[in-house]
Amino acid sequence: MVDTPSRILVLGATGKVGGAVLRNLSNDPGLILRATTRSKGKKTALDALADEIVSFDFEDQSTYEASLEGVDRLFLLTGYSVDMLHQSKFLIDRAAAVGVKHVVHLGTHAPNDTAFKHHSWHQLVERYIEWRGLGFTHLRPAMFMVNILDYAKANKDKPGILVHYTADARVAWVDVDDIGLAGAAVLRNPDMHSGKTYYLDSEALSMSEVADILQAETGQDWQFEHRDADELMPRLQAAGREMTYASSGVTFFQAVAAGKAPDIDKTHHALEQLIGRPPTRWTDFAKRNRNEFLY
Repeated sequence: MVDTPSRILVLGATGKVGGAVLRNLSNDPGLILRATTRSKGKKTALDALADEIVSFDFEDQSTYEASLEGVDRLFLLTGYSVDMLHQSKFLIDRAAAVGVKHVVHLGTHAPNDTAFKHHSWHQLVERYIEWRGLGFTHLRPAMFMVNILDYAKANKDKPGILVHYTADARVAWVDVDDIGLAGAAVLRNPDMHSGKTYYLDSEALSMSEVADILQAETGQDWQFEHRDADELMPRLQAAGREMTYASSGVTFFQAVAAGKAPDIDKTHHALEQLIGRPPTRWTDFAKRNRNEFLY
């Protein structure tokens, strides 16, 4: 008797994390990969990676059920909005109704007693998945290294300056490609990871230490420039970000800078165990992206 391939639905497949998960699952003969996209114009980028491509929009609940039809495993990312709470609840309810067996949820690198709003929302989503009786694995990634690359490329007026909001605090970091490997490993063998919560991180460094690594790798001058996170609000508002979520992010960065964000620098061994090699460190990331950091 031939086993029926399992169908995996990957949300956010055109984004950094969802795309990394999809790439690491691609061409697995035991899986049917279904990728979601909001923009039909982006479908061509997914053709080589996914067996099926569906339209999905968190803002349009009519897209939920068709996207989940026939799905065994779900990779769940949420939007950057307080709406993530009711959107995730509705999606999880639909997943349970159609027989999804396992949900891998991407949360945040925070302790269970976190006081920060957007971190708490992720943990409420985790608890709801568990309450609904679905198989689950919770992934809690640290700060993304790639975000610093994006900031550096966007800061063309002040090349070599890393503007950020964490003062001298050390924070835990992770490479998005490693998250993709970890997510794929769990989705490939969900029973092995059922009921587990994995903190995904590599090392804890301050922004000044990151600047030193970039300087050593590029041979160019790099410096860290701390800013109060209050400066973020008008930029986030101009970008159309939802203000409840945005204000929580500002509060979080201010707490980090003040040394009042528990476990922000805590590292774990889960990532190495999941991906079968030492996780990417900042020196590795800087070397791999050296040309993009050059100015």
